[in-house]
Amino acid sequence: MGEFDRTKKAIGVGSMDDKSKAEMFKKFQTAGGKVVKDKPQTEKQDNSKISSNQRQGTSPNRQRSQSDDKNSKSKEKAEIKLTPKELQKLQEAEMENFLNRFIVKFKCWMSKVTSFGSSDLLPQFMSEMNLNGKKALMELNMVGNDIFGNPDTGNKITKELDKVTPLYVELLARGHKLYDSSELTDFFESYLAATDLSIPISKVSAPLYSIFKKLYYMYPFQSNYRKAVIAAYEALQKIEGKPALIYTTKKKKVNQEIDTLFGPIFDKLYLAILRNENKNIPLNSSYLEDLLGIVQEEKPGVRQIGEGIPESAGGVVEEKIEDTVQDEKKEEAPQTLSKELMHGNKLMAMYTLEQLRKKHDPKGEYSEIVDNDKALLSYLYFKEFDYEYSFVLTTKKIDLKPTQINGAKVDFRQKLLDIYELTRNCMEQFKIYLDVCKELTKHKQNPGSNYIESSKKTTAIEQKKSMQSRSVRYSIKEFLEKSKDSLIVLISDMKGKKEIVGNMDATLTFDAMESKK
Repeated sequence: MGEFDRTKKAIGVGSMDDKSKAEMFKKFQTAGGKVVKDKPQTEKQDNSKISSNQRQGTSPNRQRSQSDDKNSKSKEKAEIKLTPKELQKLQEAEMENFLNRFIVKFKCWMSKVTSFGSSDLLPQFMSEMNLNGKKALMELNMVGNDIFGNPDTGNKITKELDKVTPLYVELLARGHKLYDSSELTDFFESYLAATDLSIPISKVSAPLYSIFKKLYYMYPFQSNYRKAVIAAYEALQKIEGKPALIYTTKKKKVNQEIDTLFGPIFDKLYLAILRNENKNIPLNSSYLEDLLGIVQEEKPGVRQIGEGIPESAGGVVEEKIEDTVQDEKKEEAPQTLSKELMHGNKLMAMYTLEQLRKKHDPKGEYSEIVDNDKALLSYLYFKEFDYEYSFVLTTKKIDLKPTQINGAKVDFRQKLLDIYELTRNCMEQFKIYLDVCKELTKHKQNPGSNYIESSKKTTAIEQKKSMQSRSVRYSIKEFLEKSKDSLIVLISDMKGKKEIVGNMDATLTFDAMESKK
């Protein structure tokens, strides 16, 4: 029996009623007594641990020393630092593991960039790039033309923008330089030849990476670019004094194209690069920047107030604005034309515009288009070339033998036929342009009673006409340049090795269809 139990028995607690017990408890507290509580649970646990350690033959001090040894070993491991190369290898291994490769393939498949089992670019992706991507790039290029096209106006706008931040001018210049016709030609060449087939990504990797690299530089500065466009058009409005509605429409249009370009277009170009690399590379990573060749010094933000446009954005850093204006006012040295251009001018002078209209527009469908319209002039001369000379691209009577160029086999017969297929796109683009011109004429004849709505619609159609005019001229230029490049190779061979044209000395007789040309 414990001491506490003996005390209870001695007092006679068991025979007391509740009232007596309560009175005794009060007296006990009045005298300074306290209720005895159980020992804390932690003490019991500690005692049980000590007893268990003693049973196992392990003392607490020894157990503590073992845990200290483990901690010291883990600290030593943490202090081991990886070299940059080792760290890069670990990151690369992580990016190209099975799960990450699966994620990239799945995203490309879901976004209709590539199929799941192949890295070839799908026709849907190429079509979106050709329509929406090219359109957005052209729109940003037009912004640069509006702002910097006139040297005097551009100089004034530059000074106004520099009062806010010199970054605005730099971003506008970069946006203007995003559109590169030769680069886009290389990117869409294979697609336009067969719009229903997938394109091996290796064929377009160079322009693909180049386009994405230029967008990558501007991607973090989208909001700044929007502000730059708004500020530039506000300054342009003050200078030109035209109705505000014109500039409001332009700003709205540019904002839409910025959303397109740095939204779905940027995302899908990024996925195409990941698919080509077969790695899930983070967008904001030094690995991707090294892959693209991003240079810290070429990122936006290097331009100072009063300076010209940095070289990385399409200008020269040292060139001052005042010097630029003076240089542009200097007379350019006269350029001598090559024999080919002189001969081309001579051929063009053989026909008047009236003769070309009568020959290639006998029904008068182009009568609504003015004579000095650039798209019309380009198309009429294109039709003249097609009528008189394009049989060289399609006839089978010229014996063209396959040859090796830079180690690759080239079938010039098929190549010339593929080039001639581009004429279809030229005709389709001009047909669209003709429809837009008719739409504009019809709207001007019946503008409606609401002046504001009518003015908005007129501006929208005129912008549409301007963009389509560029598309017409671009498609014709693409066809003629490709024809020129291929024919130059044939002419050089005829003058030199004589390996491609097999019957260069033969007299050719053409059938009725070809003899018209």
